[in-house]
Amino acid sequence: MERSKPTGSLFKLRRGCPEAFERLVNADRSGLLRYTRQLTFKMDDGSVNPENIQKYHPHLRSITNLHSLTLVLFRAHQFVPVFNECFGMFTNTLRHLDIRYAYGTDRQLLYIISQFPLLEDLTIVSPTELTTHPGHPFPAITQSPLLQGTLVLVEADSRELFDGLATLPGGINCRSLESFRCRDPQVVLDACGHSLTSISYLSPVWSGDDGEPNSCIRTHTAI
Repeated sequence: MERSKPTGSLFKLRRGCPEAFERLVNADRSGLLRYTRQLTFKMDDGSVNPENIQKYHPHLRSITNLHSLTLVLFRAHQFVPVFNECFGMFTNTLRHLDIRYAYGTDRQLLYIISQFPLLEDLTIVSPTELTTHPGHPFPAITQSPLLQGTLVLVEADSRELFDGLATLPGGINCRSLESFRCRDPQVVLDACGHSLTSISYLSPVWSGDDGEPNSCIRTHTAI
């Protein structure tokens, strides 16, 4: 009797313990990585950089239908010149991207995002602009993802990031926008207003010269 194939996500891999790499190797040997749908990289001993990813790379190539990728403490500026080597195997399957605490310029972060053409849902949490880091030739952003699902922006206040999202070659076509403690994301709202059906908005009320919020206004609108 033939057993039915497992469905959904069997593995949500995290480097949160010394055994994580061994578990990944064993899963690869067992032929189970092809069923992986979700993958999280959270390096307890540092940030997500190419060196960490490349350690896993021979086994990550066995993940052929990844839908959701989460990157915590992500050094975007280091991945621009080696993107295909580290993430190229996910570009034709990824639907959901969650980037938490990214480092790099806004353009570098946008470049990484633009390389996933089928991406529907995008979450960006607390991006940090780096002004001093080794420079690399910066390729042009000539494509962009679908972005037809949910866009979540948390604690982002860069106008360049918002302008970059709003002017992606394919535009923003998300149905749901969630903005939490972001400074003036109006340009993003305007860019996807034609497709929105739901807005969740937690807005800081800024006051004083120190640029710090003293309260928040929460709204939720079903359009």
